[in-house]
Amino acid sequence: MTWQHQTIERQALFDQVWAEPMTKVAKFYALSDVALRKICVTLDIPLPPRGYWIKVVKGATLNKPTLHATSVAPTYTRSKYLSHVDEEIEERFAQARHDNPPPLLADLPAYCPTRDHQSFQPETKLVVRAMKGIDVEEGVRHSSGATWADISVSDGLVERSLLLVDRFAYALRCIGAQFDNSHPPLPSLPRGMRRDTSLKRNCFVIRNQLFFVRIRERITQELVPPPQPKARPGRPRLAQLRPTWEYRPPEYRYISTGKLHVGIFNANGYFECYKMEDTASATIENKVQKAVLWIENDTLRRHVRATVYAERAREQRAKIEAWEQRKANKEQLLAKLATFESMSKDLDRAESLRRLRDRILAQPGVSVELTESIEQLTLMADWLDPLVKAAWPEVDDVGDKHPDSGLW
Repeated sequence: MTWQHQTIERQALFDQVWAEPMTKVAKFYALSDVALRKICVTLDIPLPPRGYWIKVVKGATLNKPTLHATSVAPTYTRSKYLSHVDEEIEERFAQARHDNPPPLLADLPAYCPTRDHQSFQPETKLVVRAMKGIDVEEGVRHSSGATWADISVSDGLVERSLLLVDRFAYALRCIGAQFDNSHPPLPSLPRGMRRDTSLKRNCFVIRNQLFFVRIRERITQELVPPPQPKARPGRPRLAQLRPTWEYRPPEYRYISTGKLHVGIFNANGYFECYKMEDTASATIENKVQKAVLWIENDTLRRHVRATVYAERAREQRAKIEAWEQRKANKEQLLAKLATFESMSKDLDRAESLRRLRDRILAQPGVSVELTESIEQLTLMADWLDPLVKAAWPEVDDVGDKHPDSGLW
């Protein structure tokens, strides 16, 4: 993931926009004509007037103006963010897609649910059962966490929402999704509170990834104006018009817009993976199969990415363990080296004492003090020698700390 910087010179861009139409120059820079026009405005470059290129095509000879001097910068730097493409993941995904080709939209059989709830899919009947007995609250009937589909719509859109759920259930069964409705309904939350993502909820499963469908209607609210005070008989007119303070909590009127917003959410993080709305070109009903196939393709890519990352993590852990083993072996060798160096120093000290003893014994006329120390020199040398390690009671039996140095 890097940034790519492209420098555009003012004079060169001026020559280009007066040599070819703006659309062709924009393709050269991989931009839209609107973006290139903004760059020309930033660099203070005059542009051909409207109808200029039509006249040129008809054979008219038009004079090209000269680029005037300006105080703006002579160059414009365009920065573009390039995302890194993991080649291994792409190859593995292509292979997995080849081994498990997705069903095409044309291959899926046409399915048009009817208003008869008895003909619904079994998973849809669970949603229908959960929607029964729900009271209207703030203008909508709200069912969240009871099944794999959350619905929050007004009474007029309940039937359409159930038909959409039935389309989702049929399309999900076609791609092999599994439905998990074994969990209890989630408790309702106050407005503004976020759902705890650690709680398990009812969902549908594709390649061990959990999702749920959320169908919501856009509801607007209006503040209900307070009622006008009633005139009391027998009072002067000015007293009747005098405002009196009275506490009245705000009341709202909820108005349904009839506009549905459908999203497919990840049940682990509660983030939206796919969203749909009615457009001029297609309704939500016509987008259900495309959304389900997109989710199936995305789950495969996520599965491949997780597999590759797990393999890389195992390789990384194996390298770390090998390095830690080599490091432990290194520390062990260094500890042995320190031990051998200490033994070598003790051995040198022992050998030097033995040489001193041998010279004392070989040289006549040595002082009596040194002659009497021959036995002690031998004991010291044997105590220092790491290969002998003779005991020296006068030294070994005396500790560095007084045994009775405590407070009591």
